[in-house]
Amino acid sequence: MSEETLEPPLPPIDARTEAVAERLFGLKWALRKDSTEIIHKEWQTAPEWIRDGYLRQAIEVLSAADQADGATASDYKERMRVEYQELTGRADKLRDMLQRYADGTLDFEPTCPITLLSR
Repeated sequence: MSEETLEPPLPPIDARTEAVAERLFGLKWALRKDSTEIIHKEWQTAPEWIRDGYLRQAIEVLSAADQADGATASDYKERMRVEYQELTGRADKLRDMLQRYADGTLDFEPTCPITLLSR
């Protein structure tokens, strides 16, 4: 984890993720009216913490988009495979949250009893 932000380090960034992050940056800063060259120059000179934030958003957006692609598949086997991946992903996140709760490092208080979440 980064000492400054307590965020986990970014995974390796591919060109697709970089392009989405740059586009999100351009939309947020009302640079839509600017040419793509100007947006690209601003993106390249943006501080690292700003770029990291947009890269994290792009990773989330692309992950959600990739999951949505599978959820609309016409083949029931593909839909079930995607649903299983989503379910195991949520279970892993819950398991991680419960471990952080047990370690005392969870940064929020769950709204429902922890025993219910542990089942």
